[in-house]
Amino acid sequence: MMGNNREFICLSYDLIGNGYFQKLTFVVLIYFSCFAINQGGASIHEYQNQSFFRRSNSFFFHGGSEGLYASKLHVDPDKKPSPEENHLNGKSFIRFESITFRRPKESAEKKNEMQQKTGLVEAIIVEVKDREKIGGSYLHSAAICCTPDLSKEGSCNVGEVIIHQDPNYPYNPQRIQTFFEGKTEETTMLLQTVEINHTGMYYLYFMFCDPELMGTTISGRTVWRNPDGYLPGKMAPLMTYFGLMSLAYLGLGLVWFLWSVQYWKDIIQLQYHITAVIGLGMCEMALWYFEYANFNATGNRPMGITLWAVTFTAVKKTVSRLLLLVVSMGYGVVRPTLGGVILKFLLLGLTYFVFSEALGLVENLGNIDDLTGKARLFLVLPVSLLDACFIIWIFSALSQTLEKLQIRRSMAKFALYRKFTNSLAISVLLSIAWVGYELYFNAADPLSELWQRAWIIPAFWNLLAFVLLVVICSLWAPSNNPTRYAYSEETGDELEDEGISLTSSSVLLAGESANKQLERKERRASNADLFRLGEEVEEDKRE
Repeated sequence: MMGNNREFICLSYDLIGNGYFQKLTFVVLIYFSCFAINQGGASIHEYQNQSFFRRSNSFFFHGGSEGLYASKLHVDPDKKPSPEENHLNGKSFIRFESITFRRPKESAEKKNEMQQKTGLVEAIIVEVKDREKIGGSYLHSAAICCTPDLSKEGSCNVGEVIIHQDPNYPYNPQRIQTFFEGKTEETTMLLQTVEINHTGMYYLYFMFCDPELMGTTISGRTVWRNPDGYLPGKMAPLMTYFGLMSLAYLGLGLVWFLWSVQYWKDIIQLQYHITAVIGLGMCEMALWYFEYANFNATGNRPMGITLWAVTFTAVKKTVSRLLLLVVSMGYGVVRPTLGGVILKFLLLGLTYFVFSEALGLVENLGNIDDLTGKARLFLVLPVSLLDACFIIWIFSALSQTLEKLQIRRSMAKFALYRKFTNSLAISVLLSIAWVGYELYFNAADPLSELWQRAWIIPAFWNLLAFVLLVVICSLWAPSNNPTRYAYSEETGDELEDEGISLTSSSVLLAGESANKQLERKERRASNADLFRLGEEVEEDKRE
């Protein structure tokens, strides 16, 4: 924040580091005692007697950061908004409600009762692209607050945060000052609404420069709103996306249902598992859409819907991976049961569900802030490792299944699994490429300046999972010949059945059939010769 970017990044990241363990503890409590949850804030950022942290010669508290679009309607900062007005479209603002600062009693007692201004706390709203306007010059890069030497230069006032105002844009960054009076221990900000007239990533910091205010705490809340609702800017497109994905799953479910009804007598066990995954996907996307819609309308995440959405997501991801593994192992095709691996199979699925659920809770409960990278790190890692275990096991099982089918000359099943393997390999390559892009995106954008494109990161994974599910549905679609891809004893009859649809195998079976017919003719000829020989012997005996 001092003439270069590094101090600004450190200021932001220090807060994330300090708040991570509180959030993780909160999530653990949620996970094991869901009924004890209070409704968490979202675009309504709540502060509950939280402390300021020291940075350089200042003390700061991070009040939130979100991507905000410019207002479409003007907001009167001097008018107290009514509850009805809060829901009107077109407004974009940050509103301060009941913000109270409490300083230590020892600090208050040192002041003069008759003095009007005995302590200053400032609220600084800064767009991330203007971060260099906060803090000292390059020659005084260690200073955030104005010092007597800098004050002599006429660039700032002692005790205030240094802000370099652009004459063309005098309100960015914007400061709002609140003073303690006399020996009072508390002071409250006036109810204020700050209109957002430029689209960008905004940070809110509460700061003070007086060391005697050390130990001051903050409580209250700020309300952040975009023109179309309370969803943060980088989350807003996801509401539309989840709505479209809900329709896509609904369409897939309808096609699959009609397919299943048409061939309901010929449904095999594997197709029931596919039906379950489609159903989970429909519920998951619908829950996320309603969760985002409610969030956008009220500014608070509906805790019940959020918990259900997170849980359905974790269950669907787990069942989808288990389905891929089951298919790869040839269950219902080359083997009737999973055999001795069932325990490992279930253990891997249960472990993946637990970590996926925990990761989803960390990402979606509590205050929504655009800096969440560090909070996710300790749960993203085990989920990624478990995904790697699934991929290794799936391709290992596929290799064994293809080998068995090739040995048994089950050509139709072999062709089916070749298509499935190719589709899965393409999806893995796309996943690896996208992970690389995601790492690059996060590394190149530590302050979320590219927030308007951030929604495509989670959207890609849902879309890829849906496409892979469509591929599986097309390969294992219900038909009037279910035994073609179902498990059966590997006999010559099976080779004849599978050989009907493949030219190469038909030629092979035709050759085998010709050989069998030739053998039968030879046996008949030899039997006839033996019969004639027996008749001649009988005639000789009679003579």
